[in-house]
This record gives sequence, C-alpha cells and structure tokens, in this order.
Amino acid sequence: MSSVMESKLTPEQHAAIKKVLVAQTDSLGRLEVPVVASLLRERRCRSVLDIGCGEGSFLLKIASAIRSARFLGIDQNELAIRDALRIMKRKSMRNVTLETAFFDSTFRQTRFDAIMTRYTVQHSSKPEEFVKSARDRLKRKGTFIAVESLDDYMDCHVRDPVWVEFRSRLDTIHKRVGSNNNMGKSIGLLLRRAGFRDVRVQVVLCSPSTVGWQRFSRVVRAFAGLAFSFCPDIFDRQLYQDVTAWLDNRKVVEERDPYLCTALACGNRP
Repeated sequence: MSSVMESKLTPEQHAAIKKVLVAQTDSLGRLEVPVVASLLRERRCRSVLDIGCGEGSFLLKIASAIRSARFLGIDQNELAIRDALRIMKRKSMRNVTLETAFFDSTFRQTRFDAIMTRYTVQHSSKPEEFVKSARDRLKRKGTFIAVESLDDYMDCHVRDPVWVEFRSRLDTIHKRVGSNNNMGKSIGLLLRRAGFRDVRVQVVLCSPSTVGWQRFSRVVRAFAGLAFSFCPDIFDRQLYQDVTAWLDNRKVVEERDPYLCTALACGNRP
C-alpha cells in the first residue's frame, strides 16, 4: 500500500508541505548541508542524483556549495518541480537539472557517483527495495547519503507537556499516512543489507541552542500547520493554538531547549 507522500498531492497539500520543507532547510539544513557537502567533496563526486528533491531548497544549497558537480533532482510531485525550477532560474544555477519522476526499480539505469535523499526513504512503502534500487544506480565505489527522521529522540532539556503532546500527535499522524518517522533507527541496517560498505550514521539535533529560536520556532510552527491541515481530527485547533502560543514565548522555549532529531547515514557501493 502506498503512503500519502507516494500519492498525487493537491495544491493545498503541496503548499503546506512546501512550508515545512523550506523551514527544514533553513533550520535542520544549517546542520545537515555542511555534512552532506563534505561527504560529496571527500568522495570527489561529479554526478549526483537527489531523489525526492521537493521544492529544491536543500538540493540547491548543496549544488551551490559544490559547483564542480552535476546534480539531477527528481520528485514525483510536478508542483514541487515547478517551484524548484523557478528558484533555480532565479539563482542562475547551471549545474542542476530537474525532472518529474518516481523512483523505484524501473527508474532509468544511469549510474551516478552519489545518490542522496532527504526525508524520502521514510515515506517509501518499500524501503528495502528503494535502497537496493539506489545501490543499483551507483557507480562502483559510489556513495549513498540518506537523511531521515528520528522522532523517538525528540525531547526537551526540561520536560514540557506541550512538546510531549506535539510529539505524540505527530506519531499518530505518521502511522495514519503510512510513513516511518523513525527511519533513522533502521537506515544503517537497510544500507548494510543492501550491500553497502563503510556504513556510518550520525545524529543531528535541531534546537534553539543549535539553530536559534527563530529558525527552530519556524520549522515547528510549519509542522504544526501541516499536521492541522492534514489531520485536524488528530492535531486539532486547540493543540495548534497551544503549540503556536508556546513557541511565541521565547524565554520558555529557550529554557526548555526542545529538539528535533534526524539521522544522517552514508555508505559506499563496493
């Protein structure tokens, strides 16, 4: 059974998801981009496929950092690719190509120096097949990089009931839409079972301390808006108002220092 993110999205759903993706790049991306860019430089990658590039904010930051590489970004959401094309043209990015495409075992057999995905494997209804298909599209000694959610590690320096409820409702929504918000726990094992070598996984913490109160508040507010718009019976208006009011209290949020977690995994094809 396909997950919601593997289905065709409405313009309204796309708009809500876009806000989250942009906010993720502005917050979590500040921690993830340097790591991903360093891995691509270290492996001297010249051709990179980004699967599930969305509206392109993360991909374009990576491509801006590594002008010597050629990037192909794909996403099954045509609306997202249109957004990414507009940004790419505005920034005059010459080392990026974008296409509307769904990635699975039938995707074309071109091989790349590196393949990267961000919050994509967790939405796949067949994650094992997805990772193996990525391996098959890599050149020998090619690198696979995956950034995935690790929501079980979401917490606060000082426990807070609003943050606890926020996390609990997000868990319920992920189960409903068919996504694994703890893919970060198993991504290393998936890479090893697919035949990757030198598998590494590191955890990234996004909090007011690591990215600043404004960026942190913006991404959590975007998540709350997405949850309320997709599943108001689970993430109701009262909780949305509680979360946004809590985020507006800078002193409390900075003292509690809540954090979002992601796992950044990489492995090499023999």
